[in-house]
Amino acid sequence: MLAVTGAEIVFAQSTLAGFLLALGRTAGFVMVSPPFNTRTIPVQGRVAVAVSLALVLGPFAEETAPPLTSTMMLVHMVLQIVSGALLGFFVLCAVAAVQAVGDILDTVGGFMMATGFDPLTMNQASVMARLHQLLAVTLLFAGEGHLMVLHGLARSMQAEPVPSPDWDSTARAVSEQLSGLLMGAVEIAAPVMITMMLADFALGLMSRAAPALNAFALGFPLKIMFTILLASVLASRIPEFLTTRIEEAVLTALRVTGVLDADSARGGG
Repeated sequence: MLAVTGAEIVFAQSTLAGFLLALGRTAGFVMVSPPFNTRTIPVQGRVAVAVSLALVLGPFAEETAPPLTSTMMLVHMVLQIVSGALLGFFVLCAVAAVQAVGDILDTVGGFMMATGFDPLTMNQASVMARLHQLLAVTLLFAGEGHLMVLHGLARSMQAEPVPSPDWDSTARAVSEQLSGLLMGAVEIAAPVMITMMLADFALGLMSRAAPALNAFALGFPLKIMFTILLASVLASRIPEFLTTRIEEAVLTALRVTGVLDADSARGGG
């Protein structure tokens, strides 16, 4: 009886340890990844998502889980949180790239003057930036990008229950994601930027040809009209752009946490 009871206790501890390790990874992901990192999702909802994912991923970490009372348990928890936060950060960069497109449209189209206080994010938000942020989150779920992210999270836990991130490659990946965020946004918004530059050039010529014409007052409605028309055209490119960015984010997270190297080693063996 004692042996059976002892076996049951050991089994319960390993299961609990695996669940806690999985919870560390899912909690790190939920804290950083949109849309869970905004006030639109209540705290209870974030906790429910993290716990639900941890219940599914917990068995993958049971075999390598250290004892609950050991120091290594704390070290593993920190690694799990960092691993989940990295994936969440890369997904955040993908969504922020779409929001940056809206920021550029606000700047060149004259919508910055309509900036208001957003009570959900507790920040100043302009029209196009907020619209593109909501569009990115909607497309993330409508285009099944969330399934790609969850598959990457599950694959990382299955292949590497104990993450072994390469900190040099992690730093390079973070810098690449940040630079790619800006470059991708400029690439998408380039037609609007060029159009606004040509509109400013045309208004300048008009003001020289007809000094009595108030080109400054005429420029605001003209730019707003062009921005709205061109933004509707650019919207058709955003789904493909977001899907590509999400795929790159997942692959980058798997690479820096050592999952792809582990898969290559198994395949080579």
